[in-house]
Formats: sequence, C-alpha cells, structure tokens
Amino acid sequence: MKQVAAWSVALLLSVTNLCVMAKADKPAIPLQSHLTSVNGHQLHYHQKGQAEQKPLLILLSGPTDNWHSDSAWWILAQNYLSNRSLADSYQSIAIDRAGQAWSKQIEAPSYRQFASDLEAFLLSEEVIGSERELVFVAFASSNLSLQLLLNNPKLRTRTRGVVLIDPDVLTPHSIQHYTSETEGYKEGWQGLKDYIKAGKYEQRIEQKLKAEREHLMTLIPKELEDFMDWDYYDAVEAIRNTRDYQIHKFLEASVYKEDLEAAVKHPLDSELPLVVLDTDFESAYLATIEDEAVKASIAKWRKEGIEWYFELAKTSDCGAYWPVDTKEHLLMMSQPELIEQAIEKVLTCSK
Repeated sequence: MKQVAAWSVALLLSVTNLCVMAKADKPAIPLQSHLTSVNGHQLHYHQKGQAEQKPLLILLSGPTDNWHSDSAWWILAQNYLSNRSLADSYQSIAIDRAGQAWSKQIEAPSYRQFASDLEAFLLSEEVIGSERELVFVAFASSNLSLQLLLNNPKLRTRTRGVVLIDPDVLTPHSIQHYTSETEGYKEGWQGLKDYIKAGKYEQRIEQKLKAEREHLMTLIPKELEDFMDWDYYDAVEAIRNTRDYQIHKFLEASVYKEDLEAAVKHPLDSELPLVVLDTDFESAYLATIEDEAVKASIAKWRKEGIEWYFELAKTSDCGAYWPVDTKEHLLMMSQPELIEQAIEKVLTCSK
C-alpha cells in the first residue's frame, strides 16, 4: 500500500489529553490522532501540517449515501493540504462528531450537539489557543453545525473564511426531501435498533462498505495516490462495520430534521468570506431511480440547491459560487486542488 511520507512524531499543538490507543473493541488510534474531552465525552481529531503562521484549517465531514460521516473522507485532502512545500502547506485538524471514528458515542448525538462540542474544542487554550485564526472547510451536512457554531462572536472574529462543499440546502422542499427517510427512523426507532443489534443488518452493511471502497479506488486520480492513507481509511472502515456504530449512526440521523430546522434560524454572517463548491452529484441518482415522484423531488432539490448556493455567495460581501463539472460528491478524494484554491480565495478576501 502506498503511504504518505513519514511525519514527525512531535506534537504540533499543545494537547493535555493525548491517547495513542483506542478502546479494546476499536483499532488503535493512528499517529497524529488524539482524543480530547469536551462536554463530558471524548472527541477524536486528526492533525497534520506545521504551518502555524497560517490560519488553521478545520475540516468537517458530513454523510455520504450510507450516512458514514467521518474524518476518513478527509484523509487524502488533508495530506494534500498539509504535505506540500513549506510555503504552500497548511496546518489542519479533521475532527469527528460523537460516535464517528474514535469519538465516543453519546446518548443524544446531533449536529446541534456537535456545534456545542466544536465551540468548547476551539475555545480551549490547551488544544488550539484562543487567538488562532481559522478557516472552516465543511462537507455536506456539516454546514448545519458550522452555522450554529459561528453565532459565537469570539469564533466568528477568529474566522478568516468558510468553504462549503455541497452543503445542505435549507429550503422547505429540500428539508422535506432530506427527512422523508430519517423521520421513519425516528418513528420506528426501537425496531430498527433491535434489527441491527440482532445482526440482521450485517450482510447489508458489508455490501455497502465494499461498494464504498470499490468506488473510492476508482475515484482517486493516479497522480494523487501517494496522498491516500489506506491504513487510516481501513481503520475507520473497521469501526463503521460494527453494530454499535451503525445504531449510533441511525440515532443521529433520526433527529436530522431538528438539526436542519435549527440551522435555518442561524444563517452565515454576510461579512464572512465564502466559497460554495457545488458538484452535480444529485444528477447521478436520477439514472438509477425509477420512481417518478422521487425523481421529481431530486430534480427540484437540485434546482433549489443551485439557486440557494448562488444566493449564499451573492449575499456574502466576498462570496463565490463555484459549480464543479462532476457527478462525484467526494471532492476531497478527487479534486483536493480545487479545495486548496477555494481556501486561497477566502484568505485573499479577508486580508
């Protein structure tokens, strides 16, 4: 397996609660990963890079089709952004919500809870320092937590810019489209939980994990293969392939509607430099779906997304809407150079 170049073992940030081994039922925590306590539970974060003179990149993950929503989706782009020449590299942290990767599971996971956890994490003197400037790069639904987080004036002041990759569209139809399935998880929660606990979902999840991996192997361009850390991905995949993880994943999804509705009330500050990267991943669904009502809903969601993203950029004093000519959702694996360009754009805006 190809690996990224070896990194210094020295800590890049001051951390008081460093753990190098996970629980016995989880793979060992990788080098440059740490656990830190916030709001009574532990969160996992993976850090890279040494460019402390630049703003710190905070990399947030949202879900793919199977609701897997962890830092493994960021590992290639994180290596790309932080393993450059000294002049071009960034220091970055990919942080996992409760229950994702090595972050501890909690009783009531949600994007709202993660906003509170992020706030405590980013205001901690021990981990980052209260003056460090930040750039947030948020994939998919993680914009929900970010919008709530940036209501904190201290964090808003430290934020140099935001890059959103296919964020959740906060319009009435799109919210209804997103939650038509997840509201069913809520209504039939005990039955769903018992089904997974009994092992009846295991064959299906193994098929999903296999398909995810096969797709990912076709997705990564040859010239980027050396940035992919398959050991890290494999370790996180092993966590995904557990009953406890799958139960926790669906538990969080069952309150997705409440998360969306909370984010609607907290739009991003118009003074915040912003780039929205918009792929055409929704169109890929249309070729595989026969139900005409579902296809119509997806088409409307897609149309609303373009309009909503454009309005987000237009509303920002220094905003940009970048449509990406691809049906691939995981830009972090396929086009990290585009993410780098978006980061440079928001930093130029905020000088």
